[in-house]
Amino acid sequence: MRQSSFTPTQHQTAIALAARGFAVFPCQPRGKAPATSRGLLDASTDPNRINAWWRAVPDMNIGIATGCVSRFWALDVDGENGETSLRKLEAEHCALPATVEVITGKGRHCYFRIGGHAPIKNSVGQLAEGLDVRGDGGYVLAPPSIHPSGRAYVWSVDSAREFAVAPHWLIDLLGSKSNNGAKGKPLEHWHRLLTQTLHNGERNSTLASLCGKLLHTGLHDLTLLYDVMLCINVARCEQPLPETEIETIVASVVRTHLKRLRHE
Repeated sequence: MRQSSFTPTQHQTAIALAARGFAVFPCQPRGKAPATSRGLLDASTDPNRINAWWRAVPDMNIGIATGCVSRFWALDVDGENGETSLRKLEAEHCALPATVEVITGKGRHCYFRIGGHAPIKNSVGQLAEGLDVRGDGGYVLAPPSIHPSGRAYVWSVDSAREFAVAPHWLIDLLGSKSNNGAKGKPLEHWHRLLTQTLHNGERNSTLASLCGKLLHTGLHDLTLLYDVMLCINVARCEQPLPETEIETIVASVVRTHLKRLRHE
């Protein structure tokens, strides 16, 4: 997957990625927002669906659903803050192995194969400042998609040919961050989520997390809960999700909450 002088079209790349088992779906041209009504839930390896999508709009960006559906997860190293945080972690533990890398509009994505570890969840800045994770329920844009800045996503010249398995120390850190979150995140975490812009690719997981927090703290009026989530969606999302998707998020979180109550 090394960068070459030949740059395939989005359509050609989407077909090639699907042939390798990666579930893809179209995103807006020069944007990160999904171009289908169900977003990453529409991700597919079916060449007929992919042909229909990209023949209709050839310059749509390519989204890849991360996590178990595509058998890899991505570490998003966001700019200099992310690089600084990653250097500190590597100094404490060891360097990350060579793996497939993508140069993004602001940083890079490191792709890691799903191993025998627990499922990888999405997170924003929980691992360290500038380090985000795209796992189950997330997605990334693949080359040659075009970033909103106008820069093209490209395979890094330092990219390995195969996906590496992330080192144990990184998987352990992700697990510990997740476990700590289950015991209750500090108020600063929730304040940050409610005041920062929610970028495409992190909206679903973050809104679900906020919905769960509101439910856990006693907001049991489902109509009011839905209305509050609609307000957060409009106020905080870079590109608000459709109202139907907010309804799906709220319904899913409520079902999970009720299941938990039945087993307590």
